[in-house]
Amino acid sequence: MKLISLQIFSKGINGWGSDEFHFGAEVTQLFGPNGCGKTPLIQSVVFCLGFPSIFRDEIYHRCNHVTMKLELHGGKYNISRIFSRDTDITVIDPSGVHQRFYNERDYSDYLFELFNIRTGNLVTTSSKLGAAYMASLLPIYYLDQDAGYSDFYVPPDRFIKDQFSEMMRMAFGLPIKNFFDEKKDKILAKEALDFVDKLVNERSRELSLAKAESGLSEEEVESTERELSILESQLQSYKNSDIKKDDANDAIQRLVNANFRKIYDIDAELKETDFRIRSKTKIIDEINIEINTLSLNEDARRVFLSFEEICKSPSCALFATTSESYGKNLLYLRDQIKDLERNSQIESNRKALLKARRNDLLQQNFDLEKAQAESNKGSDASSIVETISTLKNQIFALQIKLADRKKIAALEKRYFDTIVKRDAALDKYESFSNDKSSNPSLIKIRSDLRAAFIRWLTILGTKNISLDITYKDDFTPVLGPETVGQLKGSTKVRVVLAYHAAVLELLASRSESVLKILVLDTPKQHEIASDDLNRYMLALKEISKKSGIQIIFSTTEYHYKVQDQDEEWVPSEPGEEQNMFFRVGN
Repeated sequence: MKLISLQIFSKGINGWGSDEFHFGAEVTQLFGPNGCGKTPLIQSVVFCLGFPSIFRDEIYHRCNHVTMKLELHGGKYNISRIFSRDTDITVIDPSGVHQRFYNERDYSDYLFELFNIRTGNLVTTSSKLGAAYMASLLPIYYLDQDAGYSDFYVPPDRFIKDQFSEMMRMAFGLPIKNFFDEKKDKILAKEALDFVDKLVNERSRELSLAKAESGLSEEEVESTERELSILESQLQSYKNSDIKKDDANDAIQRLVNANFRKIYDIDAELKETDFRIRSKTKIIDEINIEINTLSLNEDARRVFLSFEEICKSPSCALFATTSESYGKNLLYLRDQIKDLERNSQIESNRKALLKARRNDLLQQNFDLEKAQAESNKGSDASSIVETISTLKNQIFALQIKLADRKKIAALEKRYFDTIVKRDAALDKYESFSNDKSSNPSLIKIRSDLRAAFIRWLTILGTKNISLDITYKDDFTPVLGPETVGQLKGSTKVRVVLAYHAAVLELLASRSESVLKILVLDTPKQHEIASDDLNRYMLALKEISKKSGIQIIFSTTEYHYKVQDQDEEWVPSEPGEEQNMFFRVGN
């Protein structure tokens, strides 16, 4: 998603309106003195995205609506929202269709679908069915100038159980923590996982079959492409010049020699393949001997158990540990044999393909030598015709092989895409376990977030805090013994800014993330040195260059030096005491 522009329209001839301000592709800075109208513009950005921004009364009385244009999935959207405490939003999509929304729930569902954000049935704080709203998600991306810098997550209302965790999970595409109807959803998740599992197996078999039929490795593809290029060049030169019979024979002989080199390489690979097959067979035999030894030990255990002098009770557990160990070892060894047999079968299949390829090359040489003999019997002209015909046949055969390889590349992409879906389905299914914090994707994200958080704390020059960061409730950082509520002044502001930058950096690095914005309403510059804030903005600028995020922030004292792909909004309308962003009328 890319924000394009923002404009406020007046309510009547005595109302307040603004120019159409265009967002920078990377950084947008609203710079001006206090009271010039920066905050209503900043608030209007998230207001258009469904946040219930509370404006001063004069905005409701003098401004009619705000329009924000954005680009998404290659199309342009026009969002207009009436300045009211009620919801009244009109969206014009790229096809020109108008949709009007009168409640936050419908509009949130519309945007979640548009932004590819997965939602679900959540549990409220009163254990009832609940749902996410844009208002509950946007505080991850937006810091209000009043309360936004007081905590890591400051929503307008907390009505969802583990709300911060649930919103972060939504943003990162992780499974929901608290399902309202967990049992039913677990069954559906298992069915979805089984379906994708079968799909992975089907596509794996399809890919293996295509590779087997092709018989070309990645290295062979490169050599085949080079060979094809050489043959096409030779064919073109023979068509465009006069050649003699000897030249034609030399061309055919080069093809024969090239095939013999390939046969030599295949023979070497066949030798290595035979060695690997023999090695696996030997290992399987050794494992079978070990299984027989285990079986003899188990038979001996059973004989001992039959003696009443040793075990008088029917429930005697004297050899219980031995029996359990036997079962585990036997299962492990049999699994090893299965893996080795599977790998041996793959090697055998490869061996069969190599032999078939070798026979094919031998047949090609037989045909080429036959063509060479026929050429020697005829005139120069017939030799040239025979050579050109032979080259064309060789080119055609190579083109077919390369076409098969391109089909394999498409199948590989589809196979790996299915694996990604299977991993997501597995994450969702495993999220129903009792320990919701053990999800592998969650653990990875928190680890990456911790490292990014520490880096941003350093960028902001944050002092007097512990970098021994742990998490409470999945995503709430605890800095050593301290929570953010225990921090004061500039330290708290720096910690909050660093955390949101770290979250945004991780979100922006995910290709599936659509919502890539960070909106900062006047960071408390009197509490942070300008040098520290400048390092922070420059680092955000670098992230923006790499990941395409948009940074929108308003400032009074600190002045960021705009660069390429940035925009600066400054008040230009004459006011009673200073220039303003708003003017009377449109």
